[in-house]
Parts: sequence; structure tokens; C-alpha cells
Amino acid sequence: MLIKSEAKVMGAVTSLTLTADSTHFFAGTAKATLYWCNTDTISPELRNTCHYERINSVAFPAGYSDLFATCSMNDIRVWNALTRQELLRIEVPGLECNAVNFVSDGKSIVSGWSDGKIRAFLPCSGKLLYAINDAHNHGVTALVPTNDCQRIVSGGQEGEVRIWKIGRQT
Repeated sequence: MLIKSEAKVMGAVTSLTLTADSTHFFAGTAKATLYWCNTDTISPELRNTCHYERINSVAFPAGYSDLFATCSMNDIRVWNALTRQELLRIEVPGLECNAVNFVSDGKSIVSGWSDGKIRAFLPCSGKLLYAINDAHNHGVTALVPTNDCQRIVSGGQEGEVRIWKIGRQT
């Protein structure tokens, strides 16, 4: 037998189903992705995604319900609530994101991680804005920015609550 065509998808393929006319198929993966494929060329088209591990936190921006963020094992995802489409994925491989929140001025997404760091990302690109190293010894498990965008209150696995003042260079 010869391979007619092949394509790479994210995660092990766990399910396949053909359309009635056998011209297309859906492929589901262990990384919770769903692809639509042509049976001649395959050319996988990503149709749907979701977290493949537990969701640790869900957050909506202040006064805006059309967008929300979730966090899980390796990533933060920003979603369009109306279309249920993933808009942005922020990945930190090998670490678990325990908490996520939007800063009320809309200029960053703050997050708490299993390595004890608080990380802030730009909401459109996902680029790292800043990190607070050693925020909590055994992982940051909860956080909330204040309404004035000047401080972050964080909670840690060790049972401590801390307040961080956010400045331009510190």
C-alpha cells in the first residue's frame, strides 16, 4: 500500500468520522482539537479547540461579557464568548497556570503559575509584559488586580496572601 497523503495535527488522533459521500472527514485529537479534512489532500482545517486538562480559572474583563480567558496546565486562552472561538493562546510549556485575570484598564492579562511567578501578558499579542519572580514559594494559586491598576493581590499554595505594587520599572 502507498500513502496517498498525510498531514500533521496537534496531538494523537483519537477519532475519525467520514461524511456520507466520503469526501471529507473530521479528526479529533487527544489535545482536544477538532479538524475538518478533505479525503484527497487532507489539508487539516482547525475547527474547534479547548483545554485538554482541567480549567483552573475563568475571567471576564470588567464590564465586558463578549470576551473571556481561561487557564489550564500549559496555557491561557482568550475566547470570543459569542462565537466560542479561541482568539489567543499564551503557552508556558511545563508549567501549570492556576489563575488568570484581566487588569481593568485592558492593557494586560495577569496570571499566576506553578513555578511561583506572576506573569503579565499583552492582551492582543500574548507577549510577556513583565514577571514577578518568587511571588510565592510553592506556586501562585489566586490573584486579582486592583481597580486602579497599581497593585495585584496574590494568594499562594503555602497559604499566604501578598500585595504587589506595580510600577513602570519595578
